[in-house]
Amino acid sequence: MTFWEKMKAVFSNIWDFLAPFVKLFMSSAGMILAEVAMKTVTEIALTMGDADGDAKRKEALKRIQAELIGKGIALGISVINSAIEAAVQRLKVVSGRSPQ
Repeated sequence: MTFWEKMKAVFSNIWDFLAPFVKLFMSSAGMILAEVAMKTVTEIALTMGDADGDAKRKEALKRIQAELIGKGIALGISVINSAIEAAVQRLKVVSGRSPQ
């Protein structure tokens, strides 16, 4: 995303929708969540390559929840699912596959 695309998002009505997510991800818990989600999604992509998306998502959710609980962090399933989806999109960009 270019600087101008980011600015457009900030000054548009979409910001009202995205602001709570951005605020959460800027917190220490959000940064830990992002790190754990990226690590977990990468591991699952390597170890569960033939599994369907739903199976991968369920496994990622289970692993991320367990790791966060081990760190004393309690977050809702919807927030964790958002982090999983963001990590999947980031992994696609890094691997050269276009995000869907």
